[in-house]
Amino acid sequence: MKVLRVAQKTLVELWREPMHLALMLFFPIILVIFYYVAFGQTESAGIGAYLRVLVLNRDTSGAGEQLVAAMDALEFEGKPVLDVDMVASEGDARIALLERKAALLVIVPPDLGEALAGASRGVPRASPAVVEVVGDPGSDTFVFARSFLAGLIREFTFEAAGVKEEGPVLTYEFLAGTGTMSDFDFGVPGTIVFGIAFAIITTPIALVREKVGGTLQRLRLTRLSAGALLAGVALAQMAIVAVQVPITFASAVALGFQGHGSLWLAAGICALLGLAAVGVGLLIACFSRTEGDAVNLASGALVPLVFLSGAVFPLPAVSLGTVAGHDVQAYDLLPTTHGAEALRRVLVFGDGAGVIAYELVALAVLSAAILAAGVVLYRRLQMQRG
Repeated sequence: MKVLRVAQKTLVELWREPMHLALMLFFPIILVIFYYVAFGQTESAGIGAYLRVLVLNRDTSGAGEQLVAAMDALEFEGKPVLDVDMVASEGDARIALLERKAALLVIVPPDLGEALAGASRGVPRASPAVVEVVGDPGSDTFVFARSFLAGLIREFTFEAAGVKEEGPVLTYEFLAGTGTMSDFDFGVPGTIVFGIAFAIITTPIALVREKVGGTLQRLRLTRLSAGALLAGVALAQMAIVAVQVPITFASAVALGFQGHGSLWLAAGICALLGLAAVGVGLLIACFSRTEGDAVNLASGALVPLVFLSGAVFPLPAVSLGTVAGHDVQAYDLLPTTHGAEALRRVLVFGDGAGVIAYELVALAVLSAAILAAGVVLYRRLQMQRG
């Protein structure tokens, strides 16, 4: 009963500060919207929505127009692959490439039609007609667009020249849970992890207020134990997470997110992540004298826990070794790494608990260890001080 009263008190105080409550509940929704604006358009328009290709056609025989038509007609899963725009100036096109407003530039040579006509008649040429592809090889959109164009241009030239190309036939098979998955779908679990991690900030703020307000001093005169205080604050933070996660998930679904796995399993993963965030918050509260200290230290912990977990973007491999057949990365020391991976595997790929057993066990162990360390240190450093 005392734990519930502390939790109620913490929630009431948070309710009186709507800015903190709104940040906790709605910031993940804002992230979901950002992801949708950036990547969600591929759901309806296909990948052509962000693979813009500029074409400078210098051919006047009609072959260049046929090549452009073939590029326009290129589809993947029934949707356009490329957004083809004609340009009149190579200089303007190169500026667009530098400003990342296009994936690449295709320059059709003036002798393309002549070269294809000669090839169809078997007339050799002193020099071939060169279709030039210009772009930044370090750009992912350039690499992606070029991979489609390479096969298309080859097929077009062989067909126009009347040459029958014989070779192996390529077939594609999607992994389970993919195929119709977009970058937006892949990013939603990361936004959920980001939102849960905000408990790292709100937990120490609540505890510092109890200290500054004299609550810790008055505990010596009551029967309320330190465990009840910490459990009550933790319960309040978990209640916020329990409201935040469904709201975030619902907003993602409303914008087209396609979940495949068990929602109950995902809820359990979120609960473990919430406990880990509360534990980190307790550790921060041990070394915070004011709310400003709590916010600064918590922000410093929040950034690496989220951005070094793979929740927001993939990270390069930093292997530490192998344990029980699993490649252990440096990032695996963070509970958010396992939480983000487990949540993504469940919601995006539809994996069950048996498939992600390693991630679940690692997340549970790290969460329990961090929470226990937070409770022990807070009792010693805060509750037992004079």
